[in-house]
Amino acid sequence: MLSAVLFDMDGVLLKSEEAWAHVVAAAGEHFRGSPVTREEFRPTFGQGTDADVRVFGLRCTPDELDRFYFEQFPRYAEHVWVNPEARPLLESLGARGLRRAVVTNTASPLAATLLESARLSDCFECVACSDLVPHSKPAPDLVLYALERVRAAAGEALMVGDSRYDRGAAGAAGVRFVGLGLDGDARIERLSELMAHLAAPSEV
Repeated sequence: MLSAVLFDMDGVLLKSEEAWAHVVAAAGEHFRGSPVTREEFRPTFGQGTDADVRVFGLRCTPDELDRFYFEQFPRYAEHVWVNPEARPLLESLGARGLRRAVVTNTASPLAATLLESARLSDCFECVACSDLVPHSKPAPDLVLYALERVRAAAGEALMVGDSRYDRGAAGAAGVRFVGLGLDGDARIERLSELMAHLAAPSEV
């Protein structure tokens, strides 16, 4: 029986890729002496801070990079788009008694800022962030952390995401995966379509 729904944040509840492109470019300028280009950034979006340091060759620790992101991100917040279907869906899930969690490779301070600015922070029983576990997605750590906090077994939950990192993390944790514009155990093209899958669990 379904008791919890987990959501990736970026690309599902909101979209901040354009804002992140600016922030990561600035991080490259600051920590390696040259901006991270769009070509470098695009295939890596959503990979987590540890991977950013390694892939972009930044001369800093993941903690230092997280601090830089948190300090600089507000400069580009105007580029963040909030999915208008997110809050109605989350409220509907809550009305059904389902517990809701965010599972994101974003660090806690920045995730809190984004969810607050999107007016979604009150819709979740758990926000699982990269700084709370040893390994970010696609490792299962964040999904398992969220399941523990919402008191749900893997078989009682599903996860909605839009990237291979989300799909990999859900699969590694044994959680059914619904892809938003992405193949998974089920696929939806709009967030609002999720309710139809909940009404027909055999399709999920």
